[in-house]
Amino acid sequence: MDLKKSTKHIPKTPTERSEVDSRPKGVNESRHSRTLLNKRLHRIHQETNSTGKVFEEVVRDQWETNFQPNWFVTIHWNDLPISYAQVEGHTRHLRNVLLTQLMGCRSPRDLPDPPGRPSAIFFHERSPVICRSRQILPFHTHLHLGELASPLNHQWYLQYLLTQKVAPRVQKLLKTTTRGNKGVVVKPWIQDHHGFYNLKDYYRYKHHQDPDLVLDYQNSDLRFTK
Repeated sequence: MDLKKSTKHIPKTPTERSEVDSRPKGVNESRHSRTLLNKRLHRIHQETNSTGKVFEEVVRDQWETNFQPNWFVTIHWNDLPISYAQVEGHTRHLRNVLLTQLMGCRSPRDLPDPPGRPSAIFFHERSPVICRSRQILPFHTHLHLGELASPLNHQWYLQYLLTQKVAPRVQKLLKTTTRGNKGVVVKPWIQDHHGFYNLKDYYRYKHHQDPDLVLDYQNSDLRFTK
């Protein structure tokens, strides 16, 4: 059992090249980390014979052995991305801006490994939208974020950081703040509600192409201990 490979992009501009080359430390870019993931997935699939159970157990393992999130953030994009490559790229840029702003670093290359910074795991979910008289299935993003450093670990501060400091630097982030149409919504992470929140999108679209890519492997701080 293997996660399907994400589409690789060839950067076309210096800005894009900088984004690709400036991955925060700790993100799963090594072959060893990918091998651990594949072994984990294969073992669970052998035991359960269910792709859904594989995804569920991988997510459960993160909350039990990697980190327990403090914040659940919903992120909407102003270009309504319908390809996984698009939303993955938007998320990479937002993650870099968010973490550097949060940690006071000039470059993502200067970021410490978790737990020296909050861990982050991203999922992408699709919802139907009517656009130009036709229905499309654009992605929006959910961020499960670890505890912020004291005394900044507050909902109001994270909302302020995302809307006032991060949003101006992320072109594709939806900037609206009106009730019912907010580009960013921050909530406390509640395990019973948010722990397996993103499983519903996997099952809803499991017959579509690449349903296992609900979990953003490229941009998340995943850890596997067994």
